[in-house]
Amino acid sequence: MSRRRLFVLLGLAVLGAALVACSSDDSDSGDSGDSGGDATEVAVTVTSEGCPSDLQVAAGRTKFVITNDGANAIDEFEILEGDHILGEAEHLAPGLTGSFTLDLEPGEYVTYCPGGSERERSTLVVAAP
Repeated sequence: MSRRRLFVLLGLAVLGAALVACSSDDSDSGDSGDSGGDATEVAVTVTSEGCPSDLQVAAGRTKFVITNDGANAIDEFEILEGDHILGEAEHLAPGLTGSFTLDLEPGEYVTYCPGGSERERSTLVVAAP
């Protein structure tokens, strides 16, 4: 086998491995993903002001369905625990909807809507079931 052919095959193998890694589905991890299953669905609307001011859910598996209601400066919604992103919906141009599912324990979390004019960050309260 020529060296050139060997390098081409090696390059294709590396590219294939990279594509498989990028396309993995993390919905089985319980951390995020779009698999709602038996999750409680919560509608969240992002506006130019930012994140919703009062967001409360019961602990457990929750599917967040986020809609951008004309907010040109905001294109994502995140739920944070400290500096750690638990779940996010990105590329939410005005009028678009995205979703993710989380298993949440009781407590307080931070919602983050980068670019919000009034509420870039807000609080998500998760109550015991």
